[in-house]
Amino acid sequence: MSDKPQEALIVLGGTGNLGQQVLPILAEAGYHLVVFSRREVSGAPFDDPRVTVAQGSLDDPEFIDSMVATALQYAQKLRGALFLNGGFGMDNGIGADGFTEELQKQLEMNVYPTTKALSRILPHWAANGGGRIVLTSATVVDKRFAKGGAYATSKMVVDSLARQIQREYDPAVVDVHVLRPKFIGDKPGQDAPEDLAQEMLEELQRSI
Repeated sequence: MSDKPQEALIVLGGTGNLGQQVLPILAEAGYHLVVFSRREVSGAPFDDPRVTVAQGSLDDPEFIDSMVATALQYAQKLRGALFLNGGFGMDNGIGADGFTEELQKQLEMNVYPTTKALSRILPHWAANGGGRIVLTSATVVDKRFAKGGAYATSKMVVDSLARQIQREYDPAVVDVHVLRPKFIGDKPGQDAPEDLAQEMLEELQRSI
């Protein structure tokens, strides 16, 4: 395809509230978006020809490889991977019954999808010119967050994952950026989706 755009992005968390608001902004910036989904989705923004929904399981390495292959069908290279995972839950503290179970739930929403996808995407970039990663942490990593320790811990793991990527990969090959939103919305004191999208775009458009 001679008219395909230069760059594509793989997006996890694109079917959530933040993702659905951010996708049109990223598509308008000229990227083709391959959006992971566990289930069938339709309607805006998924009907946009600049958005391709890949339905499957991240437990299947071949499916992750197929997302990379799909991105390259629509663009000359895979520029980035965005992880907008935003699982949230409350608990009664580390010493309370059910904390471990809640922590496992938060890790399954906020961490494991990222590591499963990166297990295939990072080797692709190591051999094919590199790319950028945007991870979604939260401001709670730096604050006392009573009754939300499992959620906060999972977001601390996201931060640690970013640091580990920085240690293992030359930033000229694979670079990583961490978003740390508060509450996402358009009310005073909240982080507007368009502001987060702009932060992503600025990171993605920097030269590697």
